Amino acid sequence: MPLALLARPLPRTAVLTSIFALSVSLSLRTSPLSAPRAMSSRAANAPGWDPVARPFPAARRSDASATYKSKAQGEVVVPEPYDWLETPPSQSSETKTWVEAQAQATQEYIDGYPDRAVFKRLLESSFSYPRTSCPSAKGDGAFYYSYNSGLDPQSTIYRATAEDVARPTGDTPVGEKWFDQNLMSKDGTVALSATSFSKSGKYFAYGISKAGSDWLRVYVRPTLAPFNTPPADGSTARTGGPDRLEDEIRSVKFSGITWLHDDSGFFYQAFPEAESIGADGHGTETDANKDARLHFHKIGTKQSEDVLVVAKDPVTRESMWSTVVSDDGEWVILSNSKDTDTKARTYVASLKDQKVSDSMKWIPLSTDFKSELSYLGNDGTTFYFMTNRDAANYKIVRIELDASSAQSGHPAQLSGDVKTTDLLAEDKDALLSTATIINENKLVIIYSRNVQDEVWQYELKSGKQIKRLLPELVGTVTQFSGRREDSTAYVSTMSFVSPGTQTRLDWGASAAQSTTATPEESVYRTTLVAGIKPDDFVSEQRWFESKDGTKVPMFLTRRKDTPLDGTAPTWCYFYGGFNIPLAPTFSPSLMTWVQAYGGVLAWVNARGGGEFGGKWHDAGRLLHKQNVFDDVLAACEYLKTNKISGVTIVNGGSNGGLGAMAVGNQAEEKHGIGAVVAEVGVHDMLKFSTWTIGAAWCADYGNPIEDPVMFDYNYKYSPLHNVNPNKTYPTVAILSSDHDDRVVPAHSFKMVAELQHKHPENPNPILARLELNAGHGAGKSTQKRIEEACDKYAIVARSLGLQLKNKTAAL
Repeated sequence: MPLALLARPLPRTAVLTSIFALSVSLSLRTSPLSAPRAMSSRAANAPGWDPVARPFPAARRSDASATYKSKAQGEVVVPEPYDWLETPPSQSSETKTWVEAQAQATQEYIDGYPDRAVFKRLLESSFSYPRTSCPSAKGDGAFYYSYNSGLDPQSTIYRATAEDVARPTGDTPVGEKWFDQNLMSKDGTVALSATSFSKSGKYFAYGISKAGSDWLRVYVRPTLAPFNTPPADGSTARTGGPDRLEDEIRSVKFSGITWLHDDSGFFYQAFPEAESIGADGHGTETDANKDARLHFHKIGTKQSEDVLVVAKDPVTRESMWSTVVSDDGEWVILSNSKDTDTKARTYVASLKDQKVSDSMKWIPLSTDFKSELSYLGNDGTTFYFMTNRDAANYKIVRIELDASSAQSGHPAQLSGDVKTTDLLAEDKDALLSTATIINENKLVIIYSRNVQDEVWQYELKSGKQIKRLLPELVGTVTQFSGRREDSTAYVSTMSFVSPGTQTRLDWGASAAQSTTATPEESVYRTTLVAGIKPDDFVSEQRWFESKDGTKVPMFLTRRKDTPLDGTAPTWCYFYGGFNIPLAPTFSPSLMTWVQAYGGVLAWVNARGGGEFGGKWHDAGRLLHKQNVFDDVLAACEYLKTNKISGVTIVNGGSNGGLGAMAVGNQAEEKHGIGAVVAEVGVHDMLKFSTWTIGAAWCADYGNPIEDPVMFDYNYKYSPLHNVNPNKTYPTVAILSSDHDDRVVPAHSFKMVAELQHKHPENPNPILARLELNAGHGAGKSTQKRIEEACDKYAIVARSLGLQLKNKTAAL
């Protein structure tokens, strides 16, 4: 659960959330681009840009300030001239007026790019290919999967039989349309954000998010009641659709839905509602999320009657709670995190010997926030976990549960630990990213070795290696669908140039009697994009040296006919934080840009991410955060020095948006950066912990409000506080969303205001784009994704003078 608190930059489950393309082919000229415009010290304005004739919208500067404790200086008074922009547009007419003026200025510049409409047609073509998730077996004997024909605002859940999914399939969905998200709103801004089937498959619980907010309302419907036709009265169904049960759960955030095996109800996490939230205002508030509680909802009752299982943490107000019910239904595993770190406290309680209540007795497995224990399965009191305890790259362990060690009291106040036995030792050269028990006694492991996935089968009880599966895989595993009781599983894979293939693994029903039987592998579905042919492209991994001598990898993807002679524009994407690996991923948006502009995609695996386990993460967080920016700057210099790039666009989102703007502040002419695109970024590195879920990020950023050492460190790189008034800035595009209640848009508003104040006559654009009725990224409709991408690329292309290689392909 902790990783959900900051969005993955480009989700590995992109088959569920990215959207793709029609049958328009895209042919390219072989002649090189005219030289693009890179950042330089000369004062010539970017094409179409005149900051004197059209000055930036005025932003009032207040005399507000904040005082921080500094280890180096005692106390430091930090000016807060744009503190008024922290009040959302929905609550402040002044903020609203300023935001509208910024939006108008940005739109005028975008409208001046003549090829936006052409590029949009290319992008719609690349977005409109059929895509599906892997079929997933449920207790009712049916298989469920998501499907999007291409340009649907949201994906639809289909239901199929075992016979339907037993044979290869093409672009047409098999089975019946079962739950159509697109019926919940006319504009695609209402979406499923959490889903869970009961053990028997009788019920389907689903959390609905509006406008991309992290807040959910949870509803329940019988699986025998599909939601696949518009309501009879012609209205939208924003409250869960017709034929659902009366159950409605509110104030849910960062929560899973965990059913008891008797289908009687489920566990969920809820927060107290902020007083500033109106009847329909979720997502625009900035109130800090604290005092989470764990509840149990019994089907057929009101939320006011729900059982409070775990009250708020009496010590750590940032504590959050998640649960898993064991395979046999006799135990509930409770995980307690206090931030985004991959370390948590873990407890187990019997469901057989006690009722679900606030007085349950818990067996402590780990109570020190020093490691993670991720449940895989159990045989009675023998439990299997994936853990990073004394294993930065993770390992598999066995725990023998002692029921007599159960204790009463609030879990956060219990003490104790358990002994673990290594079942599968840590691989020092590969990250163990996923583990699944399948076909009763087989353990399927996904390793990431040098940011490329491998799939292996092991014997569960002995840890003996049996066989490498999918030996031809070159790329990333994005989904593995299979339960312990299943004899079949489905694996989805992708690469930079292809949304990939789904493979069916069939062990056979009788294989459960053997611990070493291996599956028959067959292609279930191959996905193709009409305008993007994998054979036309080449991807390679290169290693470069960062400032401190560390070797850092990046992937370069381009068309084979794109020359590496220093003329190609390069889109440099990175994340570098929260132990999140930036694995090779198919992005229709980025691949359309690479093809349309004859560009290069540079995919940088900066430190701070999870590509190489805990040590790589530690090397890019807290007092080592500068390493992330040094890695990206070194990558940019490498691209320029080795004549890969004529001009580089630096781009990141969320934590990567912070990085992109920090790199923009620190860049010199030798780095060849012509544009910075910072999306939903964290820019105020002093106050971030005071808004919504920001306190959870202290695991990566420290707490500059309470820790004088972290104040000194963050103050030196915080993008908002380090705008350089003595240099020319490249083009800067800062993107945010009005319902982003994870990284609140105040970060972006203040960043733009500060840049424009210090560079009122910057020869390159400094622009802000605010997406309405959208959040941090999850649940965003296809149309919004396309429009946002077109605007982003239009700003970059117009300001840098980039030309489409061949317009006729889209005409």
